[in-house]
Amino acid sequence: MEESRLKELLKVVQKNTSYYHLKWGSVSDPGKHNTWNWAAFFFTIFWLAYRKMYKLFFIFLGIELILTIPIYFVDMPEWLLYSFYPLVGIITGWYGNRWYNLHTVKILNEAQERPDSQQEPYIKTKGGAHLGIMFGLMAFSLFFFLLTDFALAYVPTKTNIKDIVRYSDDAITLEVFTEDYRWNYVKEEDRYHVVEFKGYDYTEDEDVRILFHVFFDKQLYEWGDVYLNGEKLSKEEAIDYELWIEENW
Repeated sequence: MEESRLKELLKVVQKNTSYYHLKWGSVSDPGKHNTWNWAAFFFTIFWLAYRKMYKLFFIFLGIELILTIPIYFVDMPEWLLYSFYPLVGIITGWYGNRWYNLHTVKILNEAQERPDSQQEPYIKTKGGAHLGIMFGLMAFSLFFFLLTDFALAYVPTKTNIKDIVRYSDDAITLEVFTEDYRWNYVKEEDRYHVVEFKGYDYTEDEDVRILFHVFFDKQLYEWGDVYLNGEKLSKEEAIDYELWIEENW
């Protein structure tokens, strides 16, 4: 990239200009060629906000929201849920300097279309970075997703109903002591929903089947029938098994 053009763009950058002088100066056209940015990799969309690339920030925020909504309606593997954030980090890390170059070019071109007296104030306002705005958008996104989570978690879907029990301490213990476990939504009764747990207890060499009664409106559950190797336990035996699970948490 030509040194004269690069110096003009660095006036828009304002902060950490030596870094972008090195990165953009190392390629013929930084608007078409990628260079790695570790800050963009680790801080992802918040780096975009810091560098005032608000359009990209809200695009990624919207994509994250769209990808988050299905988890309240469909059972999804955990690796799929957590793979989004490293993927965004890789994308922003690889494309960040390129996007930022295009962003600064746009600001510089807009400034040069204005009268001379307005160009420098425009560049100072639109260019540079803003830590306060970044923290403000971080708080906004956190509040937004907490609000979204609160709203969607109370939609009575089969996934949300199962989550009442399968994210409990009892469920964690059951999953630790069993293999090939799974949670199934069975049916809706008058006052509650029936959720089934199935797994193989490798410590006792037993097939375990437990029916839970989930009171979704109260966000509570209680133990129902317990089956070991296909045989239903008596009420006293079921209580003892429940206590054993609770004690081993």
